[in-house]
Amino acid sequence: MKISDNTVKLLEKINELSRKPLKNTYEVSLLLESAINLSKATEFKDLIFTAKYINGLKNVLSNRIINGDDIMEKIFDEFNKNIQKFIELLKKMVITSDEKSEEFFRVKYFNLDQESMVNSMELIEDLTYCKEYFNNNSKDLP
Repeated sequence: MKISDNTVKLLEKINELSRKPLKNTYEVSLLLESAINLSKATEFKDLIFTAKYINGLKNVLSNRIINGDDIMEKIFDEFNKNIQKFIELLKKMVITSDEKSEEFFRVKYFNLDQESMVNSMELIEDLTYCKEYFNNNSKDLP
């Protein structure tokens, strides 16, 4: 999929305002392009909301020891449920993009292995920055 100049500029703005440089600029630009040019803005908004929520849950879980505490188990279950939701939303975003992009996402994010999970968590962090950017600049929503 060709990335438009508008998407490149938007990605640069997001990257400038993020706390650290985005790790997955190619993926984020494809998702932004899908949101803008393939009329998937609603799906993109759901994706970045879910990413930010997962990132918050991850932060809670990383600061605690899971020791059978009911609350922590519920948070862990919520985390797992939302990871699955995130992957499904991501699949919806990349379907109908070009075949090469779909294959890229399938290999990097959709395998059920540890590497895909690590990749997904990095993308979730990048999309969290997107959500924060759009929260502060609602006029720029795709």
